Amino acid sequence: MNINRWILIPLFAGAAAASPGASSQPALKAIWERVSFSKDIGLKAVACTGPETCWVAGEKSTILHTNDGGKTWEVQLGGDPDAIDDALIRVFFLDSKHGWAMTGRGKILGTTDGRTWAELSNVSGTTNGVWFLSPKVGLELENRDSTTQSTLQRSEDGGKSWKPLSRCSVETTIDGLPRKLNCMMETALFMSPTVGFMGGYGSTGMAKQVAVFGKTADGGQTWAMSVIPEMTRRISTLHFWSEKDGIAVLDRGEEVYWTADGGGTWTRSVKQRLWPSYYGVGEGKIIVGLGEGSKQIAYSVNGGRNFTTRPFPAPAAVRAVTFFNAQNGYLVGDHAMAYRYRIVPSDYSSPGMIAAMAP
Repeated sequence: MNINRWILIPLFAGAAAASPGASSQPALKAIWERVSFSKDIGLKAVACTGPETCWVAGEKSTILHTNDGGKTWEVQLGGDPDAIDDALIRVFFLDSKHGWAMTGRGKILGTTDGRTWAELSNVSGTTNGVWFLSPKVGLELENRDSTTQSTLQRSEDGGKSWKPLSRCSVETTIDGLPRKLNCMMETALFMSPTVGFMGGYGSTGMAKQVAVFGKTADGGQTWAMSVIPEMTRRISTLHFWSEKDGIAVLDRGEEVYWTADGGGTWTRSVKQRLWPSYYGVGEGKIIVGLGEGSKQIAYSVNGGRNFTTRPFPAPAAVRAVTFFNAQNGYLVGDHAMAYRYRIVPSDYSSPGMIAAMAP
């Protein structure tokens, strides 16, 4: 669950943190520090419940856990490079004990102690993920047919069983005429047990699409759906850090829009080139995007209003990025690659670290 954690640290990379009359303190810098796993297993997803407490899901039905920011990794499931088990491509944690992971074929695993995992259920192979509002109540979003509608399902037993809750549709006006469109949702997130958002697209015919945005204030029971006319591409991911502030990423990075009123209005971000595919947000104070095979990274420190692009010499393709807060983030990728974003003294050094932009 996305929980807003405001941590005010008046320090910036390359600048001394000293108040008038106080003794000078060492200058700080932001880095990506290498914390990779020791076996050649592709890593697909990452979720954190603390600055140093994270779970990573990946190939060979692997789930890894760290309590020390990636210095050491505990194998909770899988971990055998020669195994032929399905990859786990999604992982979600409600708190330090309750978590869920999914395969690409829709098998859902769960843990209630943060350590041991059990198979819970199977849903459609085109699922877009699960989000839990409590240890028992969860939502699952799936697209059963690319020409029909997304189905939102609800579980009240921790993911063991699912019942259809609603199918996606939106009423709008196109070329001056009223239209009711079926819609396909590709992403969702919840800021609290009641407030959540969804994003995707609706088809208007002739291969044309419009971006569709949804908001709920009752835990997903009902949704206020709207078309965003200025967005001509599908919303592939949403990232909110409060109930008002967030960004929408279109077509895996082709465009980025920001909102400061809960999705009531959207403004296109300033961009210089093709955007990366994967995004992580630290309280809106830092937003990071990376491409799968790209050697570039995009940073925003003003809530997505504009981005700065830097080189990023990662040794493998990135598959997921997440931030627990503005000072602690993680990315994972192919060949067991993992990096941790953090703020360190300016004279700090570690093997393979990559310079970063500070919030």
